[in-house]
Amino acid sequence: MNYKLLGVFIGFLLLAGSKSNAKEIKYKFSDIPKDLKENARSIIRNNEMLFEVKSLNKATLNVTFAITILNINGLEDGYFHEFYNKFRKISGIRGRVFDENGEQLKRIPSDDILDYSAISGYSTYEDNRVKFIDPKVRNFPFTIEYSYEENFNGLFSFPPWIPQPIYNLAVERSSYKAVIPKNMSFRYLERNNLPKVTITTDGENQIYSWEAHNLKALEWEPYSISDQERFPCLLAAPSDFEIDDYSGNINSWENFGKFISTLNAGKNILDSETKLKLNELVRGISDDHQKIRKIYEYMQGRTRYVSVQVGIGSWQPFEAALVHRLSYGDCKALANYTKTLLEAVGVKAKYCLVNAGMNAPLLITEFPSSQFNHAFLCVPLKKDTIWLECTSQRVPCGFIGNFTDDRDVLLIDNERSKIVHSRAYTLADNREIQTSHVKIDGEGLGSVEIHTVYRGLRYENILPVFLADDADKKRRISERMKFANFQLLSFNYKEIQGVVPAIEETLQVGFENYLTPMGTKFLMRLNFSNRIENAPYDLRQRKTDVYIRRPSSDCDTIVYELSSKLSVESMPKPVSIKTRFGEYQSKVEIIHNQLFYTRSFILFKGQYPPTEYPLFVEFFDKVAKADDLKCTLIRNLN
Repeated sequence: MNYKLLGVFIGFLLLAGSKSNAKEIKYKFSDIPKDLKENARSIIRNNEMLFEVKSLNKATLNVTFAITILNINGLEDGYFHEFYNKFRKISGIRGRVFDENGEQLKRIPSDDILDYSAISGYSTYEDNRVKFIDPKVRNFPFTIEYSYEENFNGLFSFPPWIPQPIYNLAVERSSYKAVIPKNMSFRYLERNNLPKVTITTDGENQIYSWEAHNLKALEWEPYSISDQERFPCLLAAPSDFEIDDYSGNINSWENFGKFISTLNAGKNILDSETKLKLNELVRGISDDHQKIRKIYEYMQGRTRYVSVQVGIGSWQPFEAALVHRLSYGDCKALANYTKTLLEAVGVKAKYCLVNAGMNAPLLITEFPSSQFNHAFLCVPLKKDTIWLECTSQRVPCGFIGNFTDDRDVLLIDNERSKIVHSRAYTLADNREIQTSHVKIDGEGLGSVEIHTVYRGLRYENILPVFLADDADKKRRISERMKFANFQLLSFNYKEIQGVVPAIEETLQVGFENYLTPMGTKFLMRLNFSNRIENAPYDLRQRKTDVYIRRPSSDCDTIVYELSSKLSVESMPKPVSIKTRFGEYQSKVEIIHNQLFYTRSFILFKGQYPPTEYPLFVEFFDKVAKADDLKCTLIRNLN
């Protein structure tokens, strides 16, 4: 026997065995740079996105994503949730969990990959679904690594890359690579200090690559610009595309609108009987505003909003005649239906796409692409434009509120499609006017009648109360009362409809112990209702602009009818504060034996540099202090 060869063979087996039994060490917590842990709840260790376009309607996206969860606040960052539908399929999902030392704790079993319907709460049916994984680990810190593949069948848009998508999340490494055939266009927009692209070629394809390293966690800041304006972001889109037997080009807003016009073509058919009924409805009405209101209220009275999102239906409305028969539809269907109703009575409306939401990101006009989540209407008239929100059965005709106000939208008009701006509600529109009459005896017991007008966007704030039942009304009103001990005696509401609507609220409230004893005297806070109590918190080093998206104003008058047992000993001096951000004024005076307190608080729309944030906080601090002013009362001896 050749013992020398046997020894070599045994040695080889031992070496191979030691290698196979070696533990894989990845994502050690100690390897994370110290500065990335500051203000972070989780840290992306590695995020690799490889997007390969095969043709106008075929592409794949391969993703490897690893994130270290530092504490309970970051737990949801470690969940896997990816949506899919007819045009987007997910496969090959794998997950592994590593402990603090980088040793693998477990693999995610296939049974832990949950598959849910992603139907919205307001939808009848959608084909959207979601793959979801909870790694079920609570020993912090730990790391979860996911990998998966997405296959696209239809390309109306390309996946974006946002290396740092949320606050309190740091990034060690993130990359995005797009492989595009040379005969295809790849449009992209780099925003907010995103690392610049590197472009190479492999002969058949152009390869676009981006990498980001060591991004420190960002913290949310009050009155800030939108996340879209702050986080580094890559937007990508095709020029030519194919989806569900449709094709088009979206390298301009005109072309985008032309494609939407194609989807909407032939959807505006109504039977002659319905048209006859509509014309009977507006017979004798010559004013276009009144005609629009009549048709709009007719639409509100016979439809409800229900989302149906299947296939190309995510962008295409179904027929007006079908909406008329079923009496429901999503935003696209109801907008198209209302447009068709108006056309039947000779009023031309325009279908519009918008990114809706109170704090939704603004449209990036320099990059034509799919940036929309809602459809509504505008009706251009000679001296005005009426905007119509078609999904609400409740709001007055012409009122769109903060859901779609003051932003660029795409007006769809075939080759004449263009960007227009929706209605902006002014300082005069957004007002809250409150007048109160208080009766108070010598012991601090009394009653007050509070009359408030909520106008413009303030109308939206009070509308849920107005629509609530009496029990819910009472609860909501009681929650905002600032009396220590009170009884809500009665409440009454009146709606004033219009393009800038209002709701009038009248409350009767009984109270006690409103006066604070100070020896033989009493202190009485003058502003019992509409006061600023908390200023925006201070920041040592503000990073974003101070952004006030909408203007507003409060105007308050409180009349105190004091008992003959009480007299005013001292009153605060008038307060006047004027800044770039807003203005505040208050004063107290005695007129005909009554104490009058008046207050005005205005907040201007505007955007200001971070260096002015301390002045902004100071303004609110001064207002809060002024809103807490008190007068001194004494008890009359006779």
